[in-house]
Parts: sequence; structure tokens; C-alpha cells
Amino acid sequence: MTSHAIRTTRSQQERPAALYLLQRRDGQRFKIGWSFEPLERLRSLPEYYRDELDLESSNAVWLPTPERARQFERSLHRGLQMYRVNPGHELDGHTEWFRYSAYRSAVRMIAQMPVALGAVQAPPLVPLLSDPAEHEDATLEGTVSAVVRTAQDVLWAMEDMLLRIAGHCPITIHSQGDQHRIRLGGLRHLGDHRAFALRMALLDADRYRWCTGSRSGSFVNVIEYDGEDLVLDLAQPRQVRAWSDGGLWYQMLALLDRLRILSTRQVLPPRPSTPPRNVFTHPEWIRKAVPAPKEPRG
Repeated sequence: MTSHAIRTTRSQQERPAALYLLQRRDGQRFKIGWSFEPLERLRSLPEYYRDELDLESSNAVWLPTPERARQFERSLHRGLQMYRVNPGHELDGHTEWFRYSAYRSAVRMIAQMPVALGAVQAPPLVPLLSDPAEHEDATLEGTVSAVVRTAQDVLWAMEDMLLRIAGHCPITIHSQGDQHRIRLGGLRHLGDHRAFALRMALLDADRYRWCTGSRSGSFVNVIEYDGEDLVLDLAQPRQVRAWSDGGLWYQMLALLDRLRILSTRQVLPPRPSTPPRNVFTHPEWIRKAVPAPKEPRG
């Protein structure tokens, strides 16, 4: 084997790969597979050319090596064997389709598998259409990449998540002194499948954490369900101010104000207690339009 072949093989083995959960538009089944470039892989599927795939609702998890991606794929295929379905053809990928009722089971299985052998943390579930460069920083040790996640970057990402989920569920802001809480109404069983990836991201504590060198922090102290609602308890002002010159805290206040404005727009105007006046049905018009009965002549 030449040195060039050795380098090529090693680079392929050390290259990140994605396990993907590919959904159909009709919501009847989904595909579990892996690829170095999942979007390119989909172009080889007959469902792609028939425009049957729902790419916006599909998800992926990025893993440090192709071997780890194959291990994830094998585990899910074996664990969900009873849900396997025939897609109606024997073309490429026909053995990797499963009933959609097993989708949540697949997500739960992924959440229980570490990103790499010897690691503890599970890989985050991300939208399939997201930029792969954001997720190709996984290492063989399963650690967070060396790419610095500044507090400013994390706050921008957090703002994007909250403003996007505001289009799917009501948001309420509770503030008392230095305590600020964001409540996302009905998020536990949100029926909109398009918001599934957002819900998973909101439940990921790492989405709110930043790390630069030896310093680190989190914009959210507690993530918990209260009934059907998801509640986020934000870091206190003194914590956030200690991370910078105070600029981040003012940005957080601005974000809370934007969410409050959105919450008021989500409330439907109260229905009037009496119907609006109509000139053709209002009693005054009826009295004028209908002539008074004539008195009988004696």
C-alpha cells in the first residue's frame, strides 16, 4: 500500500460522519442511514426524485468517525427491527425504512448512546439541513471541539432558537427582582412536527453554555417541564455581568422585551360581548323602515 493510500484511508477513518433520520412528506415512515455527506446521499434515493422527502423536518447527529456512525446505525436498525417496513421498491436504501411511530424511540435510543467510546455525552440532534461545518468538530474522545464558543455566540444562538419557537407555541416571561423565567406553553407535546428539532435543541443544556479557555458559564440555570410547559430559569444579572462589561446583560434584557412583545401578539383579541352594529338589522333602522300599523276605521 502506498503512502498516499495510507493517508487517504486514515483521513477517511478520522473524518466525521452523520447518522440521519430522514422523513417523508406523508409522515408514514422514515429512513435511518449514515453518510459523510447526507444531503448528497439523498440524491441517490428514488424518493428524492419523486419529491417525497421532507428535508426540513429531518434530523441528523454528527459523530467523530464513520465507524461510530455505523455502530449507531446498526444499533437503531436492530432495536427497531419490528418497525421495519417495505417502501414499495427494492432500489437503493429500501431496507432502511421504518414506521413513523418508531421515530421517538429512535431519538430516545440516540440520547442514550455516547458520542464516542469512553465518552459520557450523547451527540446533539440537529436539523439535517444545518451547516455540517458546525458539527464536524467532534473528536475521537467525544469531547467538545477546540473551537471557542464565546458567550456572545451562545447568546445569539439562544436568541435565534427562542424567536423561532415563538412561531409554534406561546411564550410567557415571568420576572421578579433578579429572577427571570421563560415559559414555553405546551412544548412537551407540541403537535407541529416542524418544531421537533427546535424542541430537542431547547432541551439541550449545552446550547446555553459558553467556554473560552478556562472560563465558562451558562445563560440558563435550570431546564425543566412544568406540566405541558417547558420552563427556562435564566442566569442572574450578577452572573452575566461578571462575564463581560455588562453588554451581554443588556442584550438579554432586549431579548426578553422582544419575547414579551411576541407574547402579546400571540393573544387573540377578546370577542365583543355584543355583535357589531349592522345598519340593516339594528332595531332603530327596523323601527324606521317598518311602517306603524294603521288603526282600524270605525
